Amino acid sequence: ILLLIFPVRYGYYWASTRYYQHFFRLFNRNLTYKELFPGVINMNFLNTVVPSGGLSGAAYFARQYSHKVTERQSFLAQFFWYIATAASLITVLAGSFLILFFSNSIIRVSFRLTLIFISVLLALAIVGIIVTINPFLFKKLLFVLTRPANWLLKIFKKDALNETQINRFVDSYHDLVTMFSKYPRRAVRPLLDALICILCEVASILVVFLAFGQLVNPGVIGAAYVLALLSSALAVFTAGVGVYEATMIATFVALGVSFDVAFSVTTVYRLIAF
Repeated sequence: ILLLIFPVRYGYYWASTRYYQHFFRLFNRNLTYKELFPGVINMNFLNTVVPSGGLSGAAYFARQYSHKVTERQSFLAQFFWYIATAASLITVLAGSFLILFFSNSIIRVSFRLTLIFISVLLALAIVGIIVTINPFLFKKLLFVLTRPANWLLKIFKKDALNETQINRFVDSYHDLVTMFSKYPRRAVRPLLDALICILCEVASILVVFLAFGQLVNPGVIGAAYVLALLSSALAVFTAGVGVYEATMIATFVALGVSFDVAFSVTTVYRLIAF
């Protein structure tokens, strides 16, 4: 059963490669699947072994294809990848919430608390989307959030965020909003590619569960994966160690999976990812 992980993992890299193909076509840059696929593999490798929120892989990707796309086009591709991934995570989290809500395990206290936490996250996501539409409010919010973030970065001896980075972030975001508001259909294919990537990750965890002889509610897997990925943002302070895994195990246990199975599945899944 574990051999099923090979086509599932390939599906992830296939969708990731197709994302860059579809995005660069927006700028009339036609890169073939054959030339993009190795770059995507290398980028994912760098992002795994050098935890930096994807910046290490993005820098490599921009240099690798500088002869085909401009630095700005490469930056916008990476930037929209985060947006598309965030939209996909919200979609998976909302779907997981509905599956869990209508399951028979809602009488468990830990189950209810997890559902409440997920509903709060979904509400915050909706508010966040509304705020980001207004450039002024978005920039103000980021300036407020960078104060505690920079305080933590200083403690862990990391580079602080500055005004130039924030302005570039907001300007790039609204460049994309403007581009896709004029031609909304152009955003469909990259968004679908990102969603397929997330679904392949969820399917990978499902395969590992099946290999351990466990058939688990897909809503449980989706919720655990999204919450673990969100918590991994804190991994910048721990050099990528422990936060993701601990959150995934805790969510599995809270949603009714035994600790030994949750620990084993998470360990094998992370080994496969590495």
